[in-house]
Amino acid sequence: MSVLRHFFGFLACLIIGSQVSASQPAPRTTERKVLELVVAGYPEASRSLSLSALERFPHRTYSAVLDDESSVSHWQGVPLSLLFDEAQLSRAKRLRVEALNDFSALIPLNDLTTYEPILAYRRDDRYIGISERGPLFIIYPQVRHPELCTQLYFNRSVWQVSRITLE
Repeated sequence: MSVLRHFFGFLACLIIGSQVSASQPAPRTTERKVLELVVAGYPEASRSLSLSALERFPHRTYSAVLDDESSVSHWQGVPLSLLFDEAQLSRAKRLRVEALNDFSALIPLNDLTTYEPILAYRRDDRYIGISERGPLFIIYPQVRHPELCTQLYFNRSVWQVSRITLE
């Protein structure tokens, strides 16, 4: 009898708990650190940024299509050139962009002035979840520059960005 009572008590807790969690979604925090910025050879210049810190930078919105999708999305984010100061950029040649899954890509610094790629944190006015390849995504303005619709630039469009190193 007591086993049956424990079973029904457990079942009731599951049902009530699932209703409470379904009606009250957990608040999304924007203060958790989502990006590490590193300047090679200058460890004192390294810093970590939260999503809310990134949102305080001037932003741009680009229309772009991912290589495995057919519809255009609108991406909002920070121009990569604003993440490092001019003195740091003048000593470097490229950015190494690393993802949560350890994928990395090199972006030459001349891309920052020629195409002004962004570190996107919103897609179609919504934050980008990890399951949607977020929270941060390198986006090039492909609609404005159709010549960017090549495998070279798709490879530079890193998703789930976690670290950017100025080299």
